[in-house]
Amino acid sequence: MQDYYRLLGVPVTASPLEIERAYQQQKARLSRRTADPAMKARLQEVHTGYEILGNPGRRLAYNVLLAQEPPPPAPPPDALQLMLARYAPAARWLNAALVAFCLLLALDWALPPREFAGEVVLVRRIVSVSSSASDPQMAYDVTTPRTAFRVPSRFGHRVRKGQRLTAVSQTPLLGVVRRISAPPTVPGEASVIKVSGGNIYGSFGLLPVVLFVVAVLGLLPGRSPEMRVNTAVVAFLLAVVALVVLVWF
Repeated sequence: MQDYYRLLGVPVTASPLEIERAYQQQKARLSRRTADPAMKARLQEVHTGYEILGNPGRRLAYNVLLAQEPPPPAPPPDALQLMLARYAPAARWLNAALVAFCLLLALDWALPPREFAGEVVLVRRIVSVSSSASDPQMAYDVTTPRTAFRVPSRFGHRVRKGQRLTAVSQTPLLGVVRRISAPPTVPGEASVIKVSGGNIYGSFGLLPVVLFVVAVLGLLPGRSPEMRVNTAVVAFLLAVVALVVLVWF
């Protein structure tokens, strides 16, 4: 059965004056488009609805019939929303784990580093650090009695097997070598050598900050399942990049 209250845009408790005003507004809007058959039919329905609701006796009878109408069927559940709701708890735990990972990085960066003086280079192995055959790049994996790190090929002549390094600075928790010092080979050469891995605390230092913000957004109370899942996906991808930077660069 047609719901004339909805058609006119008025509540069931509307006064006769409100019904009259709503009818005139609908009539004025639809009368300008009577060339359209659909609008002409809609105007006729609006007119019929006004004739029923504008008459107290007919309106009372219509209200009785409208009350006996069964409620409209509930819309079918959205498959996507069901899936998001199912994965939201796991996404929340993932966000929490990534926040803990960021806090671990922050603590590892903030604590005083361990300094190893006089480390001897035991192993120096050349490795490829480029995924493109057109732009090959090499580096050296270096092992000392208490540390292991990677140096770019341009510093290979400074770190040779059997050479004694001046100092090696390593983070206390994750054991990331942030810098080493080696005797200069030519006058004026800097003693500090930049190593790979420590970039997560240097040139890529903004990456853990962004990861932390995204993961925290997914943990805030009142977030929708979609928000929790989306933040978990983005945070996971950022964490993968952070690990690549930590290990590779």
